[in-house]
Amino acid sequence: MKFSEFYSNKTIEILNNQCTGKANQIFVLLGQTELIDKSKLIDKIIDVDTFHLNGNEELFDKNWFTSVFTKLNSEKQFHLLSYAQFSYLINYIDSLFFKDRITIIRDNLRQLFPISKNEYLEESSDENIETRPEKIPIYQAEQLQISDYYFYSVKTLNDDFTSIDLFGEKKELIESDSSDFENIDISSDQTALDFFLNSCILEDNLEKNAIVKIYPKQPINSSIIKNVEKVNYLLNLFGGSLFLLKEEIIKEDYQVNQSTTDLLLKYWGEKAEFRGLKVYRNPDIGNQVSEISQGLIVETIIKEYENSKRNEKTRDLFLTAPTGAGKSLLFQLPAFYVSQSGDITIVISPLIALMKDQVSAIITDRNFDKVAYLNSELSLIDRERVTEHCQSGEIDILYMSPELFMSYDIKHFIGERKLGLLVIDEAHLITTWGRDFRVDYWFLGNHVRKVRKFHNLSFPMVAVTATAIYGGANDMVFDSIDSLVMHNPHVFIGEVKRNDITFAVNNHDRFSANYESNKLAQTVEFIKQINEIGLKTLVYTPYKKHIRQIIDKLNNDNLEIATGYYGAMQAEQKEFSFRQFKSGQKRIMISTKAFGMGVDISDIELVYHHAPSGLLPDYVQEIGRVARKPEIKGFATLNYSSQDQRFTKALHGMSALRQYQIKEVLKKIYKSYIKNNKSRNLLLSVDDFGHIFENAIDLDQKVLTALMMIEKDYLAKTRFNVIIARPKKLFVRVFARISDQHLSIYKTKYFDTFTHISSLDNGNNIIEIDLDKLWYKNFNDKSFPIVKRDFYTGYLFRNDGIEVIPQLKISLERIDTFNNLYQNLQSLFVNIQTVFSNFGGSFFNQKDLEIELKKFLNDEVKAEKISKFILSSYSGRLIQPGVIEANAFLQQRKEIDGYKYRIFNNQYLASFTALTNRLNNLFGNTDEYIINRYVTNKESNSINYIRLGYFLEMLELGTFEIKGGENPMVFIRVNDPLRIERDSNNNSYNNTLLSKTLEKHHLSNQIFDHFFLRSFSNDERWDFIEDFFLGSDVDILLDKHKGGEANNLNIIEFLNSNFTPIKADSRELDEKSNIHIFHPNSESFYGSTTLLTIENEKGIKTMKISDWLIEDPVSFHTIFHKHKLKIDRKIFEILVSKLKANHFEHFRDSLELNLKIDFKGYDKPVKARVPYTDNPVEFYKWWCDNKDQVTMKFQEKLILFDKVFVQKPNILKAEHRKIINK
Repeated sequence: MKFSEFYSNKTIEILNNQCTGKANQIFVLLGQTELIDKSKLIDKIIDVDTFHLNGNEELFDKNWFTSVFTKLNSEKQFHLLSYAQFSYLINYIDSLFFKDRITIIRDNLRQLFPISKNEYLEESSDENIETRPEKIPIYQAEQLQISDYYFYSVKTLNDDFTSIDLFGEKKELIESDSSDFENIDISSDQTALDFFLNSCILEDNLEKNAIVKIYPKQPINSSIIKNVEKVNYLLNLFGGSLFLLKEEIIKEDYQVNQSTTDLLLKYWGEKAEFRGLKVYRNPDIGNQVSEISQGLIVETIIKEYENSKRNEKTRDLFLTAPTGAGKSLLFQLPAFYVSQSGDITIVISPLIALMKDQVSAIITDRNFDKVAYLNSELSLIDRERVTEHCQSGEIDILYMSPELFMSYDIKHFIGERKLGLLVIDEAHLITTWGRDFRVDYWFLGNHVRKVRKFHNLSFPMVAVTATAIYGGANDMVFDSIDSLVMHNPHVFIGEVKRNDITFAVNNHDRFSANYESNKLAQTVEFIKQINEIGLKTLVYTPYKKHIRQIIDKLNNDNLEIATGYYGAMQAEQKEFSFRQFKSGQKRIMISTKAFGMGVDISDIELVYHHAPSGLLPDYVQEIGRVARKPEIKGFATLNYSSQDQRFTKALHGMSALRQYQIKEVLKKIYKSYIKNNKSRNLLLSVDDFGHIFENAIDLDQKVLTALMMIEKDYLAKTRFNVIIARPKKLFVRVFARISDQHLSIYKTKYFDTFTHISSLDNGNNIIEIDLDKLWYKNFNDKSFPIVKRDFYTGYLFRNDGIEVIPQLKISLERIDTFNNLYQNLQSLFVNIQTVFSNFGGSFFNQKDLEIELKKFLNDEVKAEKISKFILSSYSGRLIQPGVIEANAFLQQRKEIDGYKYRIFNNQYLASFTALTNRLNNLFGNTDEYIINRYVTNKESNSINYIRLGYFLEMLELGTFEIKGGENPMVFIRVNDPLRIERDSNNNSYNNTLLSKTLEKHHLSNQIFDHFFLRSFSNDERWDFIEDFFLGSDVDILLDKHKGGEANNLNIIEFLNSNFTPIKADSRELDEKSNIHIFHPNSESFYGSTTLLTIENEKGIKTMKISDWLIEDPVSFHTIFHKHKLKIDRKIFEILVSKLKANHFEHFRDSLELNLKIDFKGYDKPVKARVPYTDNPVEFYKWWCDNKDQVTMKFQEKLILFDKVFVQKPNILKAEHRKIINK
């Protein structure tokens, strides 16, 4: 029997079984209708001509609907519709009309169904963003091309219709390790099983055998496992079968090919050899460790690259290896191999400094110059040069940020060359619940999928990270593999245990008061004692303010023993601090988590945490910085009480999303869909979501994270993409106001970079500028961020004498009558004023305000939203007694349990009146529902429009959108708007992904406290960590590792007893140890914090300019003159003041005749050169009496004496006469 016959018979069998006892039923086949034998159902199919067709409104038009609707109302045993027909039927009439009659017969084994190449409409647009084609049928969520086949992903219905599964029987899988079978990787590819089954059906060959890859510890939906067993049952009916992949054996005795060894020797030196890496043999079943050669991983990557060249199945590779395991070699050596074939490797790196260091090291240490990096710091000219070199084959290894990689089509970077290898460095940044989660990393996977899909490219992807949890409730490994859409990856999990690191943990009593100051004193005292022992120490702090506090306290005690490092620090100061610590000039580094990724210092002996800022995975990664040299014994030390988790909880609280915010994002999407004429492709600014997230500083990260969680959660629940959201990095169309006169100049020079929007009555115009085109054509010597900054600050066209004033386009839409809008808004403000009056002058928190507002609003959700918005928008800090930050009427005060507020002044009356006046001005004299305004892109001008828009949205009285701001745009493809509408108004809606993320944080806090508040031996601590990282269930983990009483350890005594001093030759000294690298540069601008290296007879020294002014202004002044440095005016004034007061001789000698003097006949000090030139006789007389006040060169003296001799010879002194006679 052919499968089509089986499929048809099974469908007919279900129809016959279900139609008994009830007449005029409607059955809908959600499946592959072309497999149905229509001849057996000819009188039941409602429209035979369109039953097997895929189509849109052109096929299923209103005439078709009229015909079908009429037939459905005719008496018959049952009617049969295809899912395509049914989708368009209920598009014309409410589905409730038929609900009781309908039963869906569902092909439950597939989410993808085949279409022809002619029916495939998807295409890649700019930035590889997949806009939804206008003519795609409404029942298709999206279309995919896999190999040479085309499919659509079916959009299942929202309504709860009765449904029957076509396939129900299951058969368990048995193990096999046959290499002849096709491999189905359901662990990392959600379409893999679908595609395999579809290919079997399309080729009419269900006799296939295939291996299914399932990791026992991977958190995977049970329905997926059931589907695998159902497919297995189906295949068995036709002689095929699915098997479970037998455990892959790690090759301990692996012999590296000589050619690979030769490649290592070529780039790493004649004495280089592959190191051993300890990895878990099978982390799914135990913690047995095998030592493998780095060469095995290198050759695995090379083998997959060779497979890709032959267009054979290519697997990716995921690797975790502890800090110092040589991860860079593992992907750089394959990149050199790829280069030999003329292909290119792209490395995605999260930090500009990290990619710069790696590129520099490849050029210097590996003697390989076909490498470069691309980042936002480069000018367009430099960026274009690099991309041209990549396309032409002059560059073979290209480092770039994830943001840049996703901003362009892959061909932009590599042209027609083959992408041989893609490397994702620091892959743990993908983990959604991790402290260091970066949403741009999460979007990488879909971008790579599109690169492979639209360009039909085959290449291995390699993802590497230091530490990641393998499976279980806190999984990071499979989360990363899934997010990156990796293809059947080889997985190597490095051993977590570090036998060369000893824990020294002490538990102290909770501080009853003044936590911050007591904790600070504790850390400072510890550092002093560590300094006496002489350990090279890294101290981690949660916030940068702690760094300053600790260093200031040490300096106050004349202990200048520490340097600091944090993310927002200037790049050169970071480099200086890094070099101070690396060289040993400063033995103690105080840092935030920023001192981590890419930092390579191998002789750190001790890590101490002022207080943790993350969870156990973060802690383990941070202590992994110590003892990178085999001869060093490292220590992980901590003074801990449960109070210390306050920073971790605060940092998580600052970044965490809330369920109500997810729902508000859904509402905003649906409102925008309606406002934009039901467009399925939306382009919104992150500012449009500002009120949902209380206008957070990291608004773009929060908005994109919320959209990512919505997209990912829907995909897990429905098996299709309800929405697709992507950051649109290159959307740089901005608005500006420009006068008629200046517009004519602008047209001449920048004629094709703008569109004229409108002419205003006052001789001004509104134009839309394509900033990207403007940059490309006219400002390509600058980096794009600089061009963007200069546009918004008004500097971009200054040299042209053109004034172009940036504008925001604000679009407001009311969804009720103006009178209702006005009354509702006015009523809200009156109620808020009443609440404020009731509070009087007392302090209150957000919950207090929410409770009071709820009494008036009778809506808990609105009360919460409005209370948070008011407190975030109208509060400020007390600057000095009686003075609060500008535009605020609420004083904000931080307390132990959060922020408190009080009414500071009655400015709220004016603020609220301004908003109602603005509403009246916009809608009071017009019947229009949508009003657009262009306003100056300054807070004082735009803020009332934006606040009004937020209030209207929160009250559900209107919507608004912002275009042209500095924040990024986001593209949203809406595949199922009705589902979004339903869920946004559903009180029971819950984003499962967010719930799981919050639960993971809760469990991780429990684990952290358990680990540090109980005593363990060092081996027991590492066993605990290992079980945790191997995905142990939390209850089992805590039960297995109960631990003893609290730790009562004198850490300093313990260190004195166990510390072994490092030999001098074990200290790490290389070119990075030289701190004196900040040499004078006439092109640079010097501010007070700029570093400057000065070398003179006293030696060589590097300090900030502010320190040079204090310690050695003479040396600084000498260099300033010699190199013609550009310095800040204030610095110059301080320098002159210091020299005049304390170093007058130097000051005088350096200025010579340019020194200002008091001279008769001038009402204020004048440069000595003026009277010297204009009145030489009088100047000569003055100089004879004030020789120590001005320095003249011999030639200048000679000229002066000569002039005096000519004009008044009798006053010239004999000694001076002798000089001119000579």
